[in-house]
Amino acid sequence: MVMGSTYVTYALGLLTSVLVARTLGPNDFGRYTYMVWMAGLLIMFSNNGLTTTVIRFASESLGRGSPETARSIHGWLRRWQLACVGLVTLAFLLTMPFFTPAGWEGHLAVFAGVVLVAAIAKAMFLFDVSVAKGYGLFHVEARSTVTMSLLNIVAVLVLVAIKAPLLAYLLLFTVVSVGYVVCSSIMLRKAGVRPSHAPTEPATLARLKRHLGWTVLLTLAYAISNKSIETWMLNAMIGSAAVGFFAIAAALTRGGVDLLASGLATVLMPMMGHAFGRDGQDGVNTIMANAMRYFAFIGLLLAGTGALLADSAVALLYGAEYRPVVGPLRAMMVVGGFTMIGGAFNALLSTTDNQHLRVGYVLFSILSVAVLSVLLIPRYGLNGAVAAHAISEVLIFALMATGVSRLLKLRVPWRELGRMLACALVAIAIALIPMLLGGINPWTELAAGLIYAAFFVSGTVVMRAWRAGDVNQLGLLLQRFPALSNRVQGRLQRWADGLPTDGAR
Repeated sequence: MVMGSTYVTYALGLLTSVLVARTLGPNDFGRYTYMVWMAGLLIMFSNNGLTTTVIRFASESLGRGSPETARSIHGWLRRWQLACVGLVTLAFLLTMPFFTPAGWEGHLAVFAGVVLVAAIAKAMFLFDVSVAKGYGLFHVEARSTVTMSLLNIVAVLVLVAIKAPLLAYLLLFTVVSVGYVVCSSIMLRKAGVRPSHAPTEPATLARLKRHLGWTVLLTLAYAISNKSIETWMLNAMIGSAAVGFFAIAAALTRGGVDLLASGLATVLMPMMGHAFGRDGQDGVNTIMANAMRYFAFIGLLLAGTGALLADSAVALLYGAEYRPVVGPLRAMMVVGGFTMIGGAFNALLSTTDNQHLRVGYVLFSILSVAVLSVLLIPRYGLNGAVAAHAISEVLIFALMATGVSRLLKLRVPWRELGRMLACALVAIAIALIPMLLGGINPWTELAAGLIYAAFFVSGTVVMRAWRAGDVNQLGLLLQRFPALSNRVQGRLQRWADGLPTDGAR
């Protein structure tokens, strides 16, 4: 359900981005993306650690068979969210002149209205969605995002047809943001999910407060480290067009990650929460070992295909005006793919009450990004911002992977991970052949991307980079399609019989 809705939402979101970018041009599109980014930053400050905490403790309480505790946690965190929204709104109004989009200094009232309305509405929506995830109601996010994405693209097409100015697109952005929270609120009420004002058990509340405290620090630090410094410096020093180029590369990379990993990423933390409540650390570690393999496979698939198709994708979607996006997109795709396993480590630390470790890693990320941005952006502009982001991401991932694995005594599936990496290197070497023989053009790049995907996926099967449990899960998935399942069931069983079990090293 989540993956299907993500495909629809991403496709419509990409079409929206392309239409707006082509209609407004690099400078106004840069201002549009800067305001969207600012709203997103306020959303993170408003929700801070509340969304992660409600997923973790609601799912854990339900796993222990205590729905009353889940409702009281929902109510306690909702009250905190409302207080945080008020504080963030006040802080933004006081500091707003320092964050005005380049070339829009005379429109402070519009800037404030658009950013605040969109941020408050979307923050409420994301909290509702997190509550729904804790209850296992994944349809709330899926249906809300699909519904509002469809309405949004229809409105964008109308604005394009009448050649509307930047202000019209900004107003549409605020209206759609309000629509999100309306949808989620209606669905939660229909599902009977309501907050309670009953007091939470003291022991649970003490754990919740400790987890929330570290998660607040983590989220605020992440909000600053997640391309915020680079975006702000590009706006202040280079110009709005550079902000747009950087945002397009980041959005396409994020879209690629979501298309391939959204289903796994959405259910991973609730699954870990249930396992932790039921079986403790051992249950979580079992899930983590599987998640590392799946994230590695998805990440390597994204890194290779994304890098090979970047030039053609930008030219086809955005046109020649946006060619400066190609280099940043390639770099972000490769870095994002190779560090995708970090999502599993983040979920693990949140589930096992080790948020303080995540805070340490993110604070170090802020320091590294800030230093690199100051050194590189004034001199190299957009490329400097991309380099600062990429170097910091790789450094933090390496430190997290080694540190967390040793601290929590994880059984890292090195055999499978090493074989997947070998398959990716062989696949990229083969995929480059059409480009070397036929030159670089859209057709050879498309051929290279398809060849890479085909050889990488088939290579992981030939190299036995999977485990028997993975094949069994695939068989369960295919049972939704009886005709196909009956046809391949025997082959899957023979494949599983030749692979090690989940308990084998």
